[in-house]
Amino acid sequence: MNPDWLKQRSRGVHLTIRDIDCRDFDVEQLAQDLTDMGVNILSFFCAGYVTTHQTDLSIRRSPYLGDRDLTGDIVAALKKRNIRAVPAMDLSLIPGNAAQEHPDWCSLDREGNPYRANKDLGDFYIACPLSGYQNEYLSLILKEIVTRYDIDGIKFGGGSYGFTSYGNGICYCERCKAAYHEHSGADIPLEENWEDPNWGEFQRWRQQRVVDRSKFLYDLVKSLHPELPVMCNSVAFGDPGWTIKGSLDIERMAKYIDAVQVEAQTRVRVEEDRYHWDYLYMPAEEANYLNTVSDHQPWVLASYFQAWPWRRNAVPPAEQKVYMAQVFANGGNAILNLSGGPPKGHEDKRGFPAVASLYKFVAENQNYFTQEVHGSQVALLYSQTTMFYYGQNEAKQKYVEAIRGFEQALIEAHIPFQIISDSMLTLQQLQAFKVLVLPTAACMSEEAAKVIEQYVAQGGSVVATFESSLFDLDGKKRSNFLLSELLGVTYMETASVMGSADGVFKQAYMNIQDKQNPLLKHIGETEVIPAAYQHCKITAEADVEAPLTLSAAFRVFPEGMSYTVEPDTGYPMAVTKEHASGGRTVYFAGQPDISFFRAGYPDWATLMVNAIKWGLQEQLTFETNAPSTMLITLRLQESRKLFHFVNMNGGRRMFQHILPARDVELSIPVTDQFRPVKAYMLSNQEQLALTYKEDMCTVTIPIIDDYDVLVFEG
Repeated sequence: MNPDWLKQRSRGVHLTIRDIDCRDFDVEQLAQDLTDMGVNILSFFCAGYVTTHQTDLSIRRSPYLGDRDLTGDIVAALKKRNIRAVPAMDLSLIPGNAAQEHPDWCSLDREGNPYRANKDLGDFYIACPLSGYQNEYLSLILKEIVTRYDIDGIKFGGGSYGFTSYGNGICYCERCKAAYHEHSGADIPLEENWEDPNWGEFQRWRQQRVVDRSKFLYDLVKSLHPELPVMCNSVAFGDPGWTIKGSLDIERMAKYIDAVQVEAQTRVRVEEDRYHWDYLYMPAEEANYLNTVSDHQPWVLASYFQAWPWRRNAVPPAEQKVYMAQVFANGGNAILNLSGGPPKGHEDKRGFPAVASLYKFVAENQNYFTQEVHGSQVALLYSQTTMFYYGQNEAKQKYVEAIRGFEQALIEAHIPFQIISDSMLTLQQLQAFKVLVLPTAACMSEEAAKVIEQYVAQGGSVVATFESSLFDLDGKKRSNFLLSELLGVTYMETASVMGSADGVFKQAYMNIQDKQNPLLKHIGETEVIPAAYQHCKITAEADVEAPLTLSAAFRVFPEGMSYTVEPDTGYPMAVTKEHASGGRTVYFAGQPDISFFRAGYPDWATLMVNAIKWGLQEQLTFETNAPSTMLITLRLQESRKLFHFVNMNGGRRMFQHILPARDVELSIPVTDQFRPVKAYMLSNQEQLALTYKEDMCTVTIPIIDDYDVLVFEG
């Protein structure tokens, strides 16, 4: 077996085989359906709480399997059609009979009772990742699969790595208690309490155990088959609840994984009378981030069905295609999550043509999806430490939404960006970018602060918001920002922009003090911009400009009394600073990023985009008249610039129709390094006319439907 296939883009399906599917599973139909869809890799359940192969071990097999070896049948059918076969297993659940035979395999609550899985799962218990089931016994399970079948890889479900699955809490088994005591000298905390230093240390210990587990699984597979690729299923910061509760550290786990998979499954969650929509651009976000975390192949998994809770109905085709196209546009590989048997047997088949359209487009243009890199000048810094120790139980609201506010603003402004991790922050890495954005990068080390200062000293620019660098790596608050001198501000306290809470429904604004400041470019005829949530009260140094200050808050109702006689607090809400190196810094004392993500008022995006453009000194990688709902990414190959267009103009989610964009102009600078000689769209290969004006080259694209790629060749 040659694992070089991992260097090529994958067009995948992951199949959760249910017990009942084993009754009459048609493997030939599955292989044909996948071929028709343009799929070149299938991962599928083979062992765990659903086992689809004949095993000599005392693990639960599907009651409908009979004497059939479904795993072997699937592998054989896939091989005939040159589709890669990657069996998958989820080791988080232990069947009741096995739990009774091996109670030491179970994760225990603080009273010493085994954790049972959610009631609707049946007779299952939660396995402890340190137990014999997930370690010694796993080696026997793996040996069966690896030695019996001609497979192309092995994949482990998320429950095989983390410490929380299907609702269990902290494990108090003797193994975990002894291991943690040896590590810290303390007992495992009895409850979640982020104010307790022991809880923070316990989180770090669990993260390290997950990394150790990744290495164990990797080494185990390689000991059985040195060339067999190892994959995982995990999550990134797009799902902070799962990440934090499972202590999943995808950045360090990636060292022991040959292909990193994260989920972007959910569109909308509906439970009783509660609901919420997940981020539309999550697939782009995760592929973007994973490309800097690991040099291995990144997979992003999206559901075929309308999760949650409807797992039998397809996502409308219009949304499905552009949702998954985001992954390819950001250097990743899409994998479709299915539950059941072959696609032809699904109750709702309406979504498959959309997936086939996308996969066949990628397959036909494989050369344009190989050995390309991002072409971004802007880096967004992500800090897992900040998500854990600053975000804590409100990581999404306090931190992730700040990142997404900048993502959304940059997407709508058509400014490409790359998400980078602070755990890999080096001056060499930053030198690839002209602007570094710190969206509430609260927890920061002194080493990271020095790298950022050196970056600005060499001409780089920084845009920071709110409490960036105000906390240490344990989440303890400092008396001042680590980046205080760099940004030209001194911290006093954090407060609501609405002032003291006195039961009055209030409003507050940022008063414009200097309309000539670059942050206010194109702001129009207004003297005020809305202010929301919290801000840092700061004093500004003499060498900075403060174009925005905070108004005094005043009541909303009744309208006849809605005014203030104290119009301004004097607290700066934005400061700009030019450095001798040519670098520039912008600091927003408030939360324009979170505010824009939640409420969408365009002035907040204008401020953030203007700050980044000022840092770029208006030297953009391209200009376009495309609508703000068009996601555009720039990928680079030798002698090529590839502009991926993903049309998100579908109106109310879930999208039922995509409105085509017409006569889209895109201009790129003409330089000594790159002068275009030809331009065309991958969908039809028809050449576009090149128009040169001064130092810019412009093309006009007649129509963009859902997904296409513009190629400039130099």
